[in-house]
Amino acid sequence: MNTLLELREKMIRFFTDYDVYIRPLFRFALAILTFITLNDRIGYLGQVNNLLVLIILSVICGILPLNGIVFIGTILIVANCFGLSPIVGAFAVVLYLLMLLLYFRFVPKDALAIVLTPVAVTLHVPLTVPVVMGLMRGPVSAISILFSVISWSFVNCLPETIEGVVNTKGATMVDIVQAIPGAMLNAKTMLVLVSFIVVFLIVTSIHELISSHAWEISIIVSAIVYLGLMIAGGSILNVKINLPMTCLETVLSVAVSFVFEFFFYNADYAHTEFLQFEDDNNYYYVRVTPKRRPRYNLEEESEPKEEVEADADEKRFVERESSAFEKKFDGINLQSKLEESLKNLNTSQTHPNTANMNPIHTSPVQIDPGDVSADRGKKPVDDTLGETKIIRK
Repeated sequence: MNTLLELREKMIRFFTDYDVYIRPLFRFALAILTFITLNDRIGYLGQVNNLLVLIILSVICGILPLNGIVFIGTILIVANCFGLSPIVGAFAVVLYLLMLLLYFRFVPKDALAIVLTPVAVTLHVPLTVPVVMGLMRGPVSAISILFSVISWSFVNCLPETIEGVVNTKGATMVDIVQAIPGAMLNAKTMLVLVSFIVVFLIVTSIHELISSHAWEISIIVSAIVYLGLMIAGGSILNVKINLPMTCLETVLSVAVSFVFEFFFYNADYAHTEFLQFEDDNNYYYVRVTPKRRPRYNLEEESEPKEEVEADADEKRFVERESSAFEKKFDGINLQSKLEESLKNLNTSQTHPNTANMNPIHTSPVQIDPGDVSADRGKKPVDDTLGETKIIRK
């Protein structure tokens, strides 16, 4: 199991790194597979029943969003219907115009349901479509399930029934128009349609109401319900059901659904935790279910890292010879020299007026009394500029 989880992580990482290139390639592959499937059933128009044309259209779909496949696929179906008969082509225009308007109005994000239905039926995994859509979308997506089944039934009835009516001598327009709805909505189509819708609603309900193992329960219950509806409906509507083939298709669909769950919803219910906390207004009860992650062997991975770190440290502290400049400072304690410099600096900052002054010896000054009396009649001295000045009249 751990190996599968590691593979899943690598694939997710690869898809994340190269998402810009993988998405167009996926749309291209899905488009060409869908177009080849359609032309294999209704290749009535030679101009579009060409591999080169299909490749060009698929390249265009690779650039466009998924709804581009729906739109171009619809054009291919209508074009082939006109190749069979103008009356059938006109009927297809009205039918698909109505379905496209409703589709783009209510469920424009469900292009995968429309596109994957013919592919899933061809690959004998029809149950995958309602199961996956029920797990990923809401109840409104039942509209896309309805349109996908009706569209594929219309494509199937063309070579089986309508082609024979069109090629019948004396067949009128009324005969062809009346034959199309009956061939498209026959008993088998109604049985498949009801089974798909019921399975889709059951899966959606289980997914919303049950929290633990909801995906697993939905897949298993949908398989049982689908088999029961097909067997019971076949006996009630007198529809011939190939029971072994139906059981095989159901098993394959369940397997594909579990693979889908492994990549898109891989919860580890064994390590579920329940948390409870509160604030001033509310009490909170939280359930935490972790995702499954691969368990790597930490002991094996730690040894190489430690060796690499040790090698790096050894390389970093390799001894080397001292240069001539460095040899001048050998035997000198730089730390003590730095401390002395800091002390001298602090001393000079503490006594700024005496730090750079030399002592001056002064002698007492003797003043003559006669000089004092002679200066009494003079004007006062102006000392504002730091110099002695006598102001004269």
